[in-house]
Amino acid sequence: MGLAYAATELMHVGTSRQLTLSTGLLLAVVFAAMVGIAAWSWHHRRRLRERRRSAEAELRATQNRLAQVSNQLPIALFSFRPGYGFEAVSDGIEHLLPVTAQQLLADPKRLLAAIAAEDRAGLQWLNIEEDCPTRLEWLGRSAAPRAGATEQGNGARVRWLQMRGSVDIGPGGERLLAGVVLDVTPLMSTQQALEASREELRRLATYRENEREQEYRRLAREFHDELGQVLTSARMQLKWLDGRVGDDQATRSALAAIESMIGEAYRSVKSIAAELRPPALNLGLPAAIEWQAARVLAPAGLQFTVALAPVADSLPDATATALFRIVQEAFTNVLRYAAARSVHVSLRADGEQLILSVADDGCGFDPAGVAAGEHFGLVGMRERVAALHGSLDIDSAAGEGTRITVQLPLPARSATENQP
Repeated sequence: MGLAYAATELMHVGTSRQLTLSTGLLLAVVFAAMVGIAAWSWHHRRRLRERRRSAEAELRATQNRLAQVSNQLPIALFSFRPGYGFEAVSDGIEHLLPVTAQQLLADPKRLLAAIAAEDRAGLQWLNIEEDCPTRLEWLGRSAAPRAGATEQGNGARVRWLQMRGSVDIGPGGERLLAGVVLDVTPLMSTQQALEASREELRRLATYRENEREQEYRRLAREFHDELGQVLTSARMQLKWLDGRVGDDQATRSALAAIESMIGEAYRSVKSIAAELRPPALNLGLPAAIEWQAARVLAPAGLQFTVALAPVADSLPDATATALFRIVQEAFTNVLRYAAARSVHVSLRADGEQLILSVADDGCGFDPAGVAAGEHFGLVGMRERVAALHGSLDIDSAAGEGTRITVQLPLPARSATENQP
């Protein structure tokens, strides 16, 4: 009994020692693993910190390079938060406006003061109590240079600026207007020079057109009066001669042929004179348009109506002549291309505008597909309208006819009343 109990106790002690050794070994393994994981985690965090510091350094270097590049270009970058103000403004703003980035960051309204007063429309969002637009498109000028400003200094000269931007969501969920300010002074200068050149060419074209109309009037008068008188005298002399010849049939036949040629020449003179300057134009624009319609539309079998307001009777000669030439060209286009059955001409005053309309029920066409260089009639019409500071619109589509609408500033009453 005692020996068995002792053996059992020895077995229990051996088992306990084995369990203690296994537990210790397991704990040692767990501890070693934890130490290894801790070491790996420390090294990993260290590598991540080094990578982050390297990435941050590279990012700062990139930002510095971009800032240096942007500062050398005629642009400025900005970020604006509604209700707060500017969050960021690049130093390039100092090359464009008489204001610094620090001043804008402190007070966004300083930007308004740096813009020409007449060009501040569209910049209301600079008042931080106002909401900013989702998209920004603005074009304007900087304010006049301050006294003593140098070419290198802030706002040394007036510049044309373009501001573009759009709203985005910031890191914190806030709305941010990110944009850029561009110096477009060279482009605007070129555009203004081009516009000035076009205006000068337009004035020259107007002057030459007026001179040509005056020459047409002079030639028409000479053709009608002087050459007409010569032909009339020749006809009278021929009749005198006809009364003094005998019964010689050959002579009478020759006189009849001469009479016929004189009559043909007289009709040609009247036709040429009418082409140069319609006599009906001396009676006013309504009479001239009626005469032209009866002369060219009626023989072609086209129906026409003319509805002109009383103002048409008192237009200045230059305006009346230009409108007549436009109608004349419109009639020509109708006969050549429209295959129309009827034409309607109207002229009315609408407020301070004079509106002329020439409409037909022909086949129509695509105005956008017409090359201006191939249709000088349309070019001439546009130039005549532009010379009178008006606009010309062509409304047409295939199978739907064509309507030409001209809008001109209504001439001053004093100008119309002084016309003969």
